[in-house]
Amino acid sequence: MKNLDLKPQYKAAIYLAPAAYGEAIDTERALAECRKYLNRREELKLMRIYRDDDVRVVRVPEHNGRRTPLSATGNDAWQRLLRDTETSAIETIVIYATRTVAPSISGLATLIREYFIPCGIGFIDVEADFDTGVGDVDAYLKARTREYRSTLYGKKA
Repeated sequence: MKNLDLKPQYKAAIYLAPAAYGEAIDTERALAECRKYLNRREELKLMRIYRDDDVRVVRVPEHNGRRTPLSATGNDAWQRLLRDTETSAIETIVIYATRTVAPSISGLATLIREYFIPCGIGFIDVEADFDTGVGDVDAYLKARTREYRSTLYGKKA
């Protein structure tokens, strides 16, 4: 019998949404770019595509007299995707751009550092060419924070 050199395959999902902040995203182009990325990564097998059509960043009403945190509405598919990672139905998340998933970079940073990495869930940002499996998470988040702030506050990144 021939010895096949099989590589493990990780169950991947693409998440698509219009930008919650910053430059608009053409979701059809984003889907094509994410598929092209996955085609180059033999170890990732596309299992599902999750799509939200109207994600909005909102401020949470009065929060113990402190600065009001940001939240998102219209991101039901993102919430389903996160639940599917809990059951290992999805092991790697592929997004086109950070601005499609997080109402704040601190929220994304918490998700990456305290959930994805410790639980072995891959997170890939195609636009930024970033993969938690091989990339510098701190540098990625720092760059995304500059992008986020320049978008919200009109400062140069």
